[in-house]
Amino acid sequence: MPAVGVRLVPMGLLTKPALDEVLSLGCACGGTKLEFDTYVDGRFTLLGGEQYGPVVWAYKGETFVDGVFRISCASCKKRLFESEVCPRCNAQAGLATALAAEGRLAVPRACPRCKAQTLSYTAMLPARVVYEGQRPQKARGTVEMGEEGFHGLRVDCKACGVLATVAPGCPLCAAPGPLRDRPD
Repeated sequence: MPAVGVRLVPMGLLTKPALDEVLSLGCACGGTKLEFDTYVDGRFTLLGGEQYGPVVWAYKGETFVDGVFRISCASCKKRLFESEVCPRCNAQAGLATALAAEGRLAVPRACPRCKAQTLSYTAMLPARVVYEGQRPQKARGTVEMGEEGFHGLRVDCKACGVLATVAPGCPLCAAPGPLRDRPD
């Protein structure tokens, strides 16, 4: 049970019952292979300010569903679900802002305290997941670091701890919120 005064805020507009319905019905064309476009958390290593290695997805089922802004049939491309609100704070027309905006969190070349060049960077980025009645395929990011739609959340140094976090407000569209905590 939430603490007194804590307001639990649903993020995306896709609910678990609506998701279950889309999965059970599939598409009118008979297609059962679905493409999910979602904003999800990912982490990767920075080495000298450049991405080193792949994104390690850091979302759970609930945050995946929260971030879904489009479900399409892979066969006929019909959209089975679509939302234009920000998937993080539900600001009206926030999705377009999130997809078109550059991230507000700088990408450091090194830790300003200990000068370590290897840092951890956590971001929210749009990704596509394909599902065909079994286990979903692995998420694939649809933007790269530095491109519009890629939004840094946090930079960590193994030796010094948290170095920086995104400015207050929604990390995707900069609206004031309210926001729900993200997974660690």
